[in-house]
Amino acid sequence: MTQGQVPPPEPEHLTVDADVLRTLFLSPRDWIHRRVESVVMSPDGVTRRKVSLDVDLAAHDPWPTDPAGRLLVPATIQAKQPMRHFDAVCEGDPVPVLTTEDNGALAELLLRGLIPEQLPLGEAAVLAEEHVPAIVHAPELLVEDALDRFWAHCEHLRAVVQELIDRDLLSPEDAANWDEDLALFTTVADQLARGFLLTFVLPAALAGRRVVVKYAMDEQYAAGGRPRVGDRLRHCWKPWVGRVGLHDLASCRSFHLELTVPAEVRLHEFTVLSREAGRGSAGSSRAEHRVLAEDRAVRRWPGAVRGHVALRPTSRFDDASCEMVILPAGQGIAAFASVAVGLITAVLVLVAVVSRTADSVLGPGWAVPSAAASIVMSVVAVLLSWINRQPEHDISVRVLRPLRYALNLEAFVMLMLAGAASVPFEPGAAAAYWTLLGTLHTLSLVLVVRAWWVRRSVDRGRYTARARRHGP
Repeated sequence: MTQGQVPPPEPEHLTVDADVLRTLFLSPRDWIHRRVESVVMSPDGVTRRKVSLDVDLAAHDPWPTDPAGRLLVPATIQAKQPMRHFDAVCEGDPVPVLTTEDNGALAELLLRGLIPEQLPLGEAAVLAEEHVPAIVHAPELLVEDALDRFWAHCEHLRAVVQELIDRDLLSPEDAANWDEDLALFTTVADQLARGFLLTFVLPAALAGRRVVVKYAMDEQYAAGGRPRVGDRLRHCWKPWVGRVGLHDLASCRSFHLELTVPAEVRLHEFTVLSREAGRGSAGSSRAEHRVLAEDRAVRRWPGAVRGHVALRPTSRFDDASCEMVILPAGQGIAAFASVAVGLITAVLVLVAVVSRTADSVLGPGWAVPSAAASIVMSVVAVLLSWINRQPEHDISVRVLRPLRYALNLEAFVMLMLAGAASVPFEPGAAAAYWTLLGTLHTLSLVLVVRAWWVRRSVDRGRYTARARRHGP
């Protein structure tokens, strides 16, 4: 080896062989047979992710250990975010995970062991001592800045090695493997910058056995930033499509995903996509989505809230996500909005009829406008507003937004009707008032009818996630 490489230093608190760690990380399918992941979105707004790993501790010998002799199992890469209500068990007993400092030490050791051997000693030292710690320990909010500096330095390293190749200072084998070695190093570096090694600490007595490690945590699902007015209106006319991130999808032989959405909505279909991203010479990013698995069986279930997919990963993807097509359920807000709009339509028709035939319909002593009628209309408006304010998951908020718009409009219509029932208007003002009231009610009626039409169209296959990705 003409150039050599800086030997990776050992972590301060752990005694881990770099070659063993690198082998475990690069070939997880050799020792993780099965990964079952369950994402449960509860109506109270909490997203609970549960993962079960079938781990074969006999696949490697020796296994990395901590100073106390316990086994270190770097099972997956977890996104850099707070782990709320995290718990892990193995064989029914709670198991700890490494601290942030020790996880960072393992990540540094892993990346230093992956530094391409074609680099000169000085360049490798700068990469190992400056840029590797910078991206590994970068906080979540500063990851992109650290990666920009890292990618800029990688372009410099590419130029350095290309000069060595041009001057025939590298062996043909090293020159041929340079691009592959650099791609492996940068891919792992990008993963460990955006996430961290979730490493379990198992008792030494489990060595040589096949065990099941389970862990769970709460996540804050975000359907996206505050939508613009155009996005809000578009959601009223098309089905809502959302995504759930999947961490380290290819870290197993077989992967199973079960998704459960809140009962207020129903799952029409969902698709597992890989996002194979890269960085160009100018630091720009590109991505191409590839379908890995689809669950369309949920189409046959009118009230489906749960779907399942299974696949066998063939490579370690940069990123993956689950894309969902979600519709309002047939019960809850959807049913209430339909009934409410229908009843208010009947009330408006009845009021119009009575106003024209008051002498024939109303008995003696009944005054129009009427304070009693105004009170009744106001109570209905308050009821509509109260039902429209229950707590929900972020997905339910997005999917049910058109129906909530309709309920809000109907509450306002009932307030206006209460005003019309209590305040006498001049003929010109009354005509303008009733025109505005009718327009608002018509808009809410259109929203409810359109929500029903979209649900029916999706069930017939008009709108799908595949069509949304590839266009009409």
